[in-house]
Amino acid sequence: MTIDIVFTWVDNSDPIWALKKKEAEKQFSNLLPEANSEARFMNNDELKYSLRSIHKFAPWVNNIFIVTDNQIPDWLNTSHPKINVVDHREIFYDKSYLPTFSARVIESQIHHIENLSEHFIYFNDDMFLGNTCKPDYFYTQKGFAKIFVSEIIPIPNKKSFDISRRNIKKRNDHQHAIVNTRKLIHSRFNKSIYYNIRHGVKPLLKSVLEEVETIFKDDILKTIRNNFRTENDILPLHLFSYYAIIKKLGKPKYLKTVSSKKKFLDGFSSTNKSSTFGYLNLHENNVEQNLNNIKERKPFIICLNQTPKTPLISIEKIKKFLPEFYPDKSPFEK
Repeated sequence: MTIDIVFTWVDNSDPIWALKKKEAEKQFSNLLPEANSEARFMNNDELKYSLRSIHKFAPWVNNIFIVTDNQIPDWLNTSHPKINVVDHREIFYDKSYLPTFSARVIESQIHHIENLSEHFIYFNDDMFLGNTCKPDYFYTQKGFAKIFVSEIIPIPNKKSFDISRRNIKKRNDHQHAIVNTRKLIHSRFNKSIYYNIRHGVKPLLKSVLEEVETIFKDDILKTIRNNFRTENDILPLHLFSYYAIIKKLGKPKYLKTVSSKKKFLDGFSSTNKSSTFGYLNLHENNVEQNLNNIKERKPFIICLNQTPKTPLISIEKIKKFLPEFYPDKSPFEK
């Protein structure tokens, strides 16, 4: 099985990009503060360490595509045969929707990458591999995608379809988009999905994304028209996950976070490395503890999620952690 990897990446320190964003802000009414937060676009060189993690723990991957808005990291070895930098204009059939500053819009187009393999794994640049892994960690023997979820058995609940039932502090544009996506699936197939998708790397299938794009063309277009995130968006990759589950083109795979203090769950994590997940919201108070858990347990997938509420001290901790955890330079660097 040939497996590619796709990244999306942005560098907010680029003055040309910053000017485009400033102009787009003027044209976009009712811009949500969280949708335009610097945290959405900040470059802390996470991509460098994510590539190191791939080289170390998944050297079997085929091509690596890095999707950007006319940007290239200054440290990136673009002459490496696996590395391909792809501009947004190469994957958007309709260029009138560019520039865009919404990751979910870009994610709706990534399967248009030329020469992309049927099986590919999608990474944000704040996502990493933490331990040696094999293709069957991501895909079944039949080639179906494993959908990484946070429940062994999902429990039906009303808040999955009604954002007003969620704690007001946890309501944001991302949660709105999840609810919107669940409702869309239900309206089309009369089936309810209660799984929560892990915010980590996502094994995908190009052919299924093409199906989703055709079936939900008008719904996806409503999101693509938004240059910035809104509460009315859907999440294209969640849409893929829900559709794949319903059509049995994907298999839910439970990932257990390694931050728990429960000893029996720690035992599960130590003997089931392909089911472990290291996740940090960098605005929380236990960043140091969770980083230590990751160092000790080396979970399969890691996500260091910077949010609009992330303090600078947490960013500094990550900048220290990454070169310690991934000290060896990869051939993807100059």
